[in-house]
Amino acid sequence: IWEATPGTYHATYSAYEFVHMIAGKILITPDDGTTAITVRQGDSFVVESNFKGTWKIEEKVTKHFDFML
Repeated sequence: IWEATPGTYHATYSAYEFVHMIAGKILITPDDGTTAITVRQGDSFVVESNFKGTWKIEEKVTKHFDFML
């Protein structure tokens, strides 16, 4: 379980990450220019192992996650 308050940070991943959003809202913007996505409570998604981009936490977040190598 991971929690965060509103704010923005740059993320770099070296492994796949499965995420289930328990609460909150995040705007994820990849550095490669692909379309930004908004994820919110109830959403599940996978972050690619080579992802680099900005996570803008718009509402306090609680997420369940697991890394996949």
